[in-house]
Amino acid sequence: MIKATQYPKPKIERLSFKDWLKGTVTAYDDGRTPTDGLRSSGNVVLDQDGTLRPRPSRVRYGIQPTGTVLGEVFEFVRTLSGSSENWEICMQNVSGTTRPYVRKDGAAWVATTGKTYNNTAAAHFEQIDDKVLVMNGEDNLSYYDITTSGGTPTVVPFTALTTPTAPTVTKTGLVGTTYTYTYRITANSTVGETAGSVAGSVSVGAVRETWDSTTNNVKVTWSAVSSASSYNVYMGSVSGSEFLIAAGVNGLELVDDGSYAQDSTRLAPVSDSTAGPKVTRGKVINGQIFLVGDKDNPRYVRFGGTGKFVLDFSPFNGGGYVEIAKGSKEFPVKVMPFRDGKGNAQITVLCRGTSGRGKRYLMSPNSTTIGETIINFFDIVEDNGQDGTDSPDAVILYNDSLWYPSRDGFKTTGTKPQLQNILSTNRVSNTIQTDIRNLNNDAMKNAVGLGFEGKLYYSLPVGTSTNNEIWVLDLDRDGAWMKPWNMEAEWMWLYNDNNGVVHFCTIANNVIYEFTYTSATSDDGVAFPTSATSGLLKFSEDGLEWAKVIDVTFFLQRPQGAISLRVAGKTEDSMLASVGGQNFISSASVTGWGGAGWSERGWSEVIRVPIQTGDANEPVVIEVDEELQWLTWELTSVARGVSYQLSDVIIRFVRIGTKDIS
Repeated sequence: MIKATQYPKPKIERLSFKDWLKGTVTAYDDGRTPTDGLRSSGNVVLDQDGTLRPRPSRVRYGIQPTGTVLGEVFEFVRTLSGSSENWEICMQNVSGTTRPYVRKDGAAWVATTGKTYNNTAAAHFEQIDDKVLVMNGEDNLSYYDITTSGGTPTVVPFTALTTPTAPTVTKTGLVGTTYTYTYRITANSTVGETAGSVAGSVSVGAVRETWDSTTNNVKVTWSAVSSASSYNVYMGSVSGSEFLIAAGVNGLELVDDGSYAQDSTRLAPVSDSTAGPKVTRGKVINGQIFLVGDKDNPRYVRFGGTGKFVLDFSPFNGGGYVEIAKGSKEFPVKVMPFRDGKGNAQITVLCRGTSGRGKRYLMSPNSTTIGETIINFFDIVEDNGQDGTDSPDAVILYNDSLWYPSRDGFKTTGTKPQLQNILSTNRVSNTIQTDIRNLNNDAMKNAVGLGFEGKLYYSLPVGTSTNNEIWVLDLDRDGAWMKPWNMEAEWMWLYNDNNGVVHFCTIANNVIYEFTYTSATSDDGVAFPTSATSGLLKFSEDGLEWAKVIDVTFFLQRPQGAISLRVAGKTEDSMLASVGGQNFISSASVTGWGGAGWSERGWSEVIRVPIQTGDANEPVVIEVDEELQWLTWELTSVARGVSYQLSDVIIRFVRIGTKDIS
């Protein structure tokens, strides 16, 4: 009897892909997409140790706006005796009348009184001194008085002073007319100073440095301005170039004996700030307010005083302005608290420039004494690097670093572990760099950013003039990008209600939403799709190995709803052929006790107590039985009520070597 030859059974191997910590990688071709990354995705996020799940749904939060919301929705705090309350404020245009509206905990919006505003300008807000500053770049600075939140909410405008008339200038001694000096007067209010008066001049026979207090001096007198708190005197040897020599003068005259030093940082103003400057954005740093986006003086960074003078922008009480990069192509658009390369706290100014470049500048406090008056000002130093931003509302200070979009990618400025006390700016969008060119450069000024729970969220204009996608940079998971979330978001903010729940809110088409997992794959009751696609999964490093693929198993944690799973690959006959798929429908409808849902932020998000438990780990096996050089998989859903966590994709195969299919 002849025995049959015994051949060894083919070895069945497995490839297992347990996480996607590289996120969505679009900068590489399919064949170079990392195995722990995705070739494309939509409306999904990373969770746990790199699992995939649908993004949270959007549901309406609170009573909706009365009119059209313009710009930012801002959270502020009202201080009470022994406690505090959290409120929201936004600008609304209601039937052609625009004013701020306020509310608490999602209640009805209440209109403020006291002032109306431009009907189209987007507003920004900042809280200081129990006031919320209202800024829109068109109207003069005003503030909402927080103390009126419990009664009739009131906005307080600043009242402009009259510009002083030209001063009278007379000389004592100083015979001759060899030298001419000009003087201008400004009047101070509680918020700023007027424009400089028409110049008064005098011709003398000796240079100012030789004057004295008794026989050779100049007397400058001026008329009173109603409601002025004090006056400033500016002097120059050339008309139009008068610099500050005396601030906070309480009388109506000044004897210039040559001892008053010129402050070369303070040129006589050509615009009036006593009604409040027309600025776009503000930031409170160390109890001091800084303002940018000045309509009349676009390179100014204005700052208020300290203590009881926080809203005084005149130099006498610690306020004033600095001009950033005078006459250059840089314009300050954002002020942030940050640090220099040595780790010292600094005020950082981000500027927009041409080609999306811009620069950064550091402001350091300094002071000088002129006569008996101390003038506070800021030294300006250009920061290392050349990275500004066209998107001031998308600048995020998070994890002790600045994160912001620029024309050639998303940047971060911070300290590297191996380079302590040296600031370094790096691009963090290399894996999605091909998508950067799809952003509408002209509309990037509308981009909005927010940092929350280890992730940075950017609402961006992708190929349109409005924000239509949210891109997520997951800092807790190795800086992976997850994009896009297909939705409009004109603004994003956090509101901590007075029950302790944090609401992650957006506004789109004048509807306020919050993100939540109490509803699955549903935006305002309408289903949204989810998707994820792998790159090419090969059986050898060089990609030449072929394999007999037996099956592909997808492990879904506590799945709910209808989920479509597909596998495609390169066969002998096709570069990309469908080789298997399954429309999986889970019988479970709710996450149970001990399930992943209970670890979500906020028990208050749970609408009802769960009564059944979904399967902890549901395997979905797709039979393939094809010879493939490589394969790719896709997960999609289109219905409401879909939930899953893709935790593992396992390929079972037998190697069959290389093939010549030329």
